[in-house]
Parts: sequence; C-alpha cells; structure tokens
Amino acid sequence: MSKKTRVPFGPVKLSVDAVGFEDGRLVQFEIYRKRGGKEELVDQVNAAVVNQRAEAKWIPKAEERRITLAGDSAGGGEVTEDEEYYFKAKIDELEVDSEKFELSYPLEIYLKDEGGRPLNDLKFEIEFSDGSKRAGIIKDGCVKVKDAPRGRFKVKIKGYKLKES
Repeated sequence: MSKKTRVPFGPVKLSVDAVGFEDGRLVQFEIYRKRGGKEELVDQVNAAVVNQRAEAKWIPKAEERRITLAGDSAGGGEVTEDEEYYFKAKIDELEVDSEKFELSYPLEIYLKDEGGRPLNDLKFEIEFSDGSKRAGIIKDGCVKVKDAPRGRFKVKIKGYKLKES
C-alpha cells in the first residue's frame, strides 16, 4: 500500500483474523509509532479471539499545541512532523504487522484583528503540507478542522495579510 490510510483521531479499531484459534485465546496488540526516523512502542491493548477474530480499541493520547495568528504577517503554523502508526497482533509466538496508518487531528485556529477582536464572517482557506485544502467561513474568530493532517499549514483570509505573534 503506497498511500497510508488516514484514521480520524479518537478510538482506533484494531482487528486481526485469528483463523484456527479457539475462542478466548489472548491476542496482544502492540501499537508502534514511527516519527523522525525513530520507531517506538506507544501502547499495548489486549483482546480475546471470538469467532476466529480479535478486535480491540486503542485510544491515542491527545497532545495540544497552540500558536496565535494576528493581522499583518505570514499565516503559517504546524501540526508537528510526520508520523505513522502500525500495530502488531500477537498470539503466543506468532505475530503479524498491520498496514501503516496516520492519524488526522482536530485543529482549531483562533484569529483576531490588530485590536484583539475576533475575526468573523470572513472567507478562509487552509493549505496543508500534504497538498490538501480546506475552506470555509470564520465564525467568532475560530476556524475548526475536524481532520487536519500532520505537518505544516498556511492560512489565507480574503482581505487580510496575517502575521504570527
């Protein structure tokens, strides 16, 4: 698979076919993250085989980063560096790796004018480093994106030149 699957941030369903294993057998899911050339075990979740399948939910830990953008400069930001995940499903000495996936994240950007007042009812466009774009209308100084990819982003607002403060 050349393009990674994008999974919304939140509970992630992990599943593996366990053909030939009896119900109740322990399956251990190990979740790995690869970021900045390093790979690390980030969590572990257990499940049991039921009808030749094991399923579990993994809840990634949330990180919050804030930047502020205000009138007159380059409207850029970053959702941190690229990272990808995969899990290993283990039953006794047998193990199998999942396909790699990446998480998309909720992103909120608060925009104010030079007087500190929230921008409102203005058209915006956000371009992400993966080439995807989102557009809409600013409401009460806030832009919300439910599924932002990791990486850099640039905000454009019709009639404004943004600066980072």
